[in-house]
Amino acid sequence: MSIESPNFREPKIHLIEEARQILEKKTRAGPREKFELAKKLKATGEFGYARKLLARARKVFIQDPVFRIILRQQHALCTYKDPNLTLNDRLDRALEILSEEEDLTTTRNQETLGLAGAIHKRKWEADSQKQNLERSLAFYLRGYDEDPTYDFGYTGINAAFVLDKLAALEGSGTTQDDASDVASTRRAQARDIRQRLVAILPKLLEENEWLRSMWWVHVTVVEAYFGLKDYPNARIWMERAKQLLPEHWEFESTARQLVNLALLQLNEQDNTTGAPVWEELENGEAGALLRDFLAGEVTSIRSLIIGKVGLALAGGGFRAALFHIGVLAKLAELDVLRNVEVLSCVSGGAIIGTHYYLELRRLLESKGDEAITRDDYVALVQKLERDFLAGVQGNIRMRATASLTNGLRSLFRRDYSRSERLGRLLESELFARVDDGNNEKRRFLNELLIRPLNASEGFTPQGDNWRRAAKVPILVLNSTTLNTGHNWQFTASWMGETPAGINREIDANDYLRQMYYAEAPLVHQKMPLGRAVAASTCIPGLCEPIVLADLYPEMTVRLVDGGVHGSQGVTALLEQDCNVLLVCDATGEIETQKQPGSGLLEVPLRSSNIALTQTRALLYEKLKARRQSNLLRGLMYVHLMKDLDAETVNWIGCDEPKSLDEDGVPLARRGPLTRYGIRKDVQASLAAIRTDLDSFSDVEAFALMTCGYRMTEYEFPKFIQGFSAVEPVRPSWRFLALEEPMKRAGNVEQINGTLQLLNVASNRGFKVWRLSRLAQSIAMTLSALVILAVVYLTYKFGGAFAFQVNLGRLLFLLVAISILLLVAKIVLVVGKIQKTLTEIAMDFGLMISGLIPFTCDLELLTGLNLSCLLKCLSRNRLPRPLPAYSREPLKQPKMLATFSSKAGPARR
Repeated sequence: MSIESPNFREPKIHLIEEARQILEKKTRAGPREKFELAKKLKATGEFGYARKLLARARKVFIQDPVFRIILRQQHALCTYKDPNLTLNDRLDRALEILSEEEDLTTTRNQETLGLAGAIHKRKWEADSQKQNLERSLAFYLRGYDEDPTYDFGYTGINAAFVLDKLAALEGSGTTQDDASDVASTRRAQARDIRQRLVAILPKLLEENEWLRSMWWVHVTVVEAYFGLKDYPNARIWMERAKQLLPEHWEFESTARQLVNLALLQLNEQDNTTGAPVWEELENGEAGALLRDFLAGEVTSIRSLIIGKVGLALAGGGFRAALFHIGVLAKLAELDVLRNVEVLSCVSGGAIIGTHYYLELRRLLESKGDEAITRDDYVALVQKLERDFLAGVQGNIRMRATASLTNGLRSLFRRDYSRSERLGRLLESELFARVDDGNNEKRRFLNELLIRPLNASEGFTPQGDNWRRAAKVPILVLNSTTLNTGHNWQFTASWMGETPAGINREIDANDYLRQMYYAEAPLVHQKMPLGRAVAASTCIPGLCEPIVLADLYPEMTVRLVDGGVHGSQGVTALLEQDCNVLLVCDATGEIETQKQPGSGLLEVPLRSSNIALTQTRALLYEKLKARRQSNLLRGLMYVHLMKDLDAETVNWIGCDEPKSLDEDGVPLARRGPLTRYGIRKDVQASLAAIRTDLDSFSDVEAFALMTCGYRMTEYEFPKFIQGFSAVEPVRPSWRFLALEEPMKRAGNVEQINGTLQLLNVASNRGFKVWRLSRLAQSIAMTLSALVILAVVYLTYKFGGAFAFQVNLGRLLFLLVAISILLLVAKIVLVVGKIQKTLTEIAMDFGLMISGLIPFTCDLELLTGLNLSCLLKCLSRNRLPRPLPAYSREPLKQPKMLATFSSKAGPARR
């Protein structure tokens, strides 16, 4: 049986539509009709719809007690397997369903006991609490003790597996002699169970013809022989099982169980290198049997061993996005990107993550899984780096403001704002560069589900990724709901708040349920991609919230930057069951201030930044704890402040030595380079770069990319194991032209130009004035002339033009203003304009104050920046040349095109 067989699963589109009709009460169906439809949906892996149908069926009183029990059991099964629910919630809810009409402490129903055992085993996989595995064993053994002929060995075979797992855990105990005795007893009990099953089940299959069509019974015999290491007999029964057509989730569950059992047999569950596992599984008898079971696919075995890989791209504007490109480049070079199954993005990470997802979607839908190589991912990131930087250097932030048409439109339309304009610009300036045939069209998030080339009609990443080499990632765009303070998520399938991270013991705010786009009100069934990305990037105070009206009763949803709730996007990875986390955090940290401000604005802003920094620190400690307790198989956490020296400041008059590092070296004397080979002064400058959406120069962009690349090169092999080794051939990355000066110790004069550019990169404006002495001289001269002019006019004319205030004029002015406000209010009501006068006044003020200077900057100052920087660079001897590359000149000159020895047209 090939697992790519077209009959492997029944098409499910019409099943889902039928379920929707019933759930929306457009079609009437009784409990038994709902039950039968739920069974078909379960077979296709659609546990969510099956769960909802079974819940509806159970609301009706059913006289048949056997059918009531079956409904409850299937409801619990579909609940604990529904990937659309958070893991802890669905497991707890499944246990509640099982115990609604049955006492789990006394029941003798083997199906109920088996489900309770499975749920507690899943709990152990989620939290590594040994008591959950012990409870799982207790339920399985109670079911096995009833008689394995009644449930055809289901509880018995799982009890044997849990016994082996406990033996492995106890074999690594602190008291080795006692642990060894306990482990031996466990293994002996597991062996006895399996021997009893292989003595009973084959006879049952020979005596009962109707039993021969049951997949579970055959693979139970296979697993029993496999656990006894009787591989010839296991192969015989595997050949019989291959003649049957199991449900998709049954096949995957069996494959996972056999692979995990093989790992237990190899006694490699604590191995950190992965090499012995690969050798044994690929070359030994167990590996040959698994390959045969999985239709020769080594990829599936490796997927099950590596685990589920999640990549989090944190926020921080274009600074973060450019840093992430360097990380993506190294992961592509290591051939790791093909393993990423969940891509969780926040703010600036959402921009680059979406761009990467679109490029990957084009690749996966145009090339077969077996034909995709590492070079495809390298070429993808090379194109991404080139196109993204070209779009960034169009100065998207200023374009969002320097537009009279859009400024006037935003004055009177609540559904249009600078944030909406930002979303449109992200689509036109960045995402439109993806060659997927939709360059000139507006993209909608609900239309971006990836169906790989040659994949079956019902393909889903959750159910099918485990047998693909090039995984199809789930894109999660994180935002923050101002209404409730919770994490709001956009995916290609649904949107809404995630219950993960909501602690009902301390959080009594409403929870805005997730919904599929097809279930949303009509106006929200098509979600513009730019709007979803803008919802993740609109910084409070600088951009208006993204507004989703008429989505929930009597509520207008307002969404702001995802970093307000959590800047790393890790929550989505954990709730999607990822156990290998790659976290790219470019948010930076607050710098030390020797004289912090005490103003009315400075103190709240500083306090807010401190709170966000502490939230990041707590999250990092949480992830470290999960890794140390083996809840995670791997954790790579890279950030911009990594390995920088933290100075210990002694009090005045202190004569004690300063703190030392783990090697006994004073922290301030560990050398000028970080462990990943970047000068610490350069790294500190990169960490201080502005978090903005304006234009970034080549030097700023390439330095950030190089930093992400070098950091990942150092961190990945140190903390992540189990991936296949690749040839140490470094592709041609443009940004690595800055690698040598960034890691060169000493000879500061040779790289002074680079450092000078990076040192002013923290400023949002007037960077060129800080670099050019000529520009500074001109500015000082103009300022002096203005001051002299004011002094001269004051001396010349005195108070002749002063406004004479009297009571009559003041009263007239107040009455005129009141009448004007009243008329304006009437105009708003009659014209059904939803914005308030305050909002309109603020929008108008921002438009007037920003339109002229921002337009001038786009059209004129960028060119002046170029000439001034050329002079600055020639004076400071910046390393030359960076490699020439083809890039299309934008409408306005770039802030820095210094290192392009030639510029050619590139597609927009």
